[in-house]
Amino acid sequence: MYFFNFQKTIFTFQHATSSGKPTSDINNITVGVSEDTGFVFSTIVIAYPKPYYVLLSEDGKRKNDILYNMTENAVNNFTIHFTKTTVEQDDYGTFVVYINNTFGKTSIYVKVIPQSK
Repeated sequence: MYFFNFQKTIFTFQHATSSGKPTSDINNITVGVSEDTGFVFSTIVIAYPKPYYVLLSEDGKRKNDILYNMTENAVNNFTIHFTKTTVEQDDYGTFVVYINNTFGKTSIYVKVIPQSK
């Protein structure tokens, strides 16, 4: 009985200290790529409850050929991964990752630029 109460107390403490608006390990990402190559990037997000996210171009459109997924690393700790297998000229520009949950929202700006030779 004592052991059960101890676990419940710890869970409540972790739950209370980690709940809130999503926060990211970085707010600006620059990805340098060459044409006809792809890119991969990720960001770590701390949030409770589990956040929702979307990647939009600067004109507010969603690029359907960018793959993304979110993995849970630990309690209230997530990594969002983005992958594009081939980059073309019109893929360069600024994107915004919008992340939100019931406690608030955050944005991460991603610049995809031609890689210097």
